[in-house]
Amino acid sequence: MLKALARKGMHLVDDLALAMAPGTQADGDALVSVLFHSLCRDRGQLRDPALVPNQTACVEEFRAFVGAMLEKGYTAVSPEAVDAGLARGSKYLMITFDDGYFNNTLALDVLQEFQVPATFFISAHHVLQNKAFWWDAFHRELARDGVSADAYVTAIRELKALAPEQIENRLETRFGPSALRPRSDQDRPFTPGELKDFARSRWVHIGNHTCDHAILTHCSAQEVERQIGGCQQALRDMVGYAPISIAYPNGNFSPDIVEASLAAGLRVGTTTLPHRNKLPLAQRGRMTLGRFPFTSGQDPREQCRRFSAGFVPSHIMKTLIHSPRRAVREREAMHHHA
Repeated sequence: MLKALARKGMHLVDDLALAMAPGTQADGDALVSVLFHSLCRDRGQLRDPALVPNQTACVEEFRAFVGAMLEKGYTAVSPEAVDAGLARGSKYLMITFDDGYFNNTLALDVLQEFQVPATFFISAHHVLQNKAFWWDAFHRELARDGVSADAYVTAIRELKALAPEQIENRLETRFGPSALRPRSDQDRPFTPGELKDFARSRWVHIGNHTCDHAILTHCSAQEVERQIGGCQQALRDMVGYAPISIAYPNGNFSPDIVEASLAAGLRVGTTTLPHRNKLPLAQRGRMTLGRFPFTSGQDPREQCRRFSAGFVPSHIMKTLIHSPRRAVREREAMHHHA
């Protein structure tokens, strides 16, 4: 309840800032990257209590958002276009989906309708092992037990501090050996064959999301290299090419992780820091792109307005809270107490 009130209060502050400062409306000469995860066919599916809150949007919302951004004069671009260099004097949109849900195939009709590219960041071992994403499995089991949303958020934070194998072992110990088995097309990843077919679309660009959706700031240097390089190889084997872009799981990155990504042949990287990317983009800027999360249930046009604005208080606050320096400090603290 308190968190909901806090979010509502921040939206009111954002609205006031946008209304009082006309200069915040300037949205040109920038790249706006937007993050989606899971898609469903209609709003009815959004009411499924087993779905993780704010992780799923319906196709109608996705279509409305893309259409609104194009109406505002944005040009949708691929990672290859970002890497080649975006001309100043224009505004660009990079549409992204994280994780590798099979339901992302629902985006194809919208991409074809508007003739725009999107980038799909794939966690390779989930595809190869037909493994449910642990946060979905965890939420499903807690929802079945009637655990509150606040308790779920607290538990998720604790699990995120662990390595992927440790998280999966905990879930299987607590909920049984089938805990990570997908339940339907809504929560399962692609199969390798489906991903290969999906990647054939001219509107689809495949990106790296590590082998196991590992939060890289919690990994050793050797594990970072394995997670990134292993995903590159697995995706090359599945779709026929190695990606040039990476989405850092949970948005966590550091200078060393950026260097490891560059060494693996990656040239564009996305975070979850909610800010516009001013042009021109230097190489390091291309590796740490800001990205806004799309929120289901909020007006797509209103979200377009917020993402396009130059100054939004809640975005600045989130960027400060989740800065890479903080991520590095957390990692150092974990190693110190280990």
